[in-house]
Amino acid sequence: MKLFFLCAIFIVCMPSVQAQEFAFQPSLRDQLLYASLDTPIDSLSQPPKRKLIPTNASFMERYLWDEDGLFRKIGFASPLTPEVRRSELSLRRNMLTAHLIGGFVTLGSMITTCYYGQKMIDDGGKLRSNRSNHQLFVTITIASYSATGLLAVLSPPPMIRRDEISTTTIHKTLAWVHFLGMVVTPIIGASIHRHATTSQIAHFHQASAYITTAALAASLIVITF
Repeated sequence: MKLFFLCAIFIVCMPSVQAQEFAFQPSLRDQLLYASLDTPIDSLSQPPKRKLIPTNASFMERYLWDEDGLFRKIGFASPLTPEVRRSELSLRRNMLTAHLIGGFVTLGSMITTCYYGQKMIDDGGKLRSNRSNHQLFVTITIASYSATGLLAVLSPPPMIRRDEISTTTIHKTLAWVHFLGMVVTPIIGASIHRHATTSQIAHFHQASAYITTAALAASLIVITF
């Protein structure tokens, strides 16, 4: 009787066990294939967006030329696209060429300023012509230097900027030196009394002017040759 009861239970349970054992189990390949067909189109992975502005662009470059930069907000630059980027790279080349030419013009003006400043020290500031010529070329130098610097600061960023030491890196480092000199030298010069060209302050002004001129000349030589 017990044997008959066990056999009856086995017969009743057998179909469900077979159904579970032999139920269709799709392979991993089929799961991936058919699951992708049910995936909404919007959720499919999109190709990565091309970076048109280098990630290591300077703060000023990003502020002016980024996708939502100031120049694009005010309409000075077109919305950022690969075609617009190509035209901006051409603009960058032209602006940096003008920056280089302006640098040599500024250097010539700065040397002339130093020449008349040295003559003022040599004659004790007695000749009015030396003073007037010195003041004239100081004005020309400051104006030329400012315009030349703005050409570099406002130029569009490159497509790629490598984090490595190069002649451009040295040029930019020297730029900080002569920029500091262009700020300090006129301030010291303004503190010199009209006829105190032989004072200690005048010699500090002279030394600062020569250091600034040397730094500007070195920065131009490095980037040109």
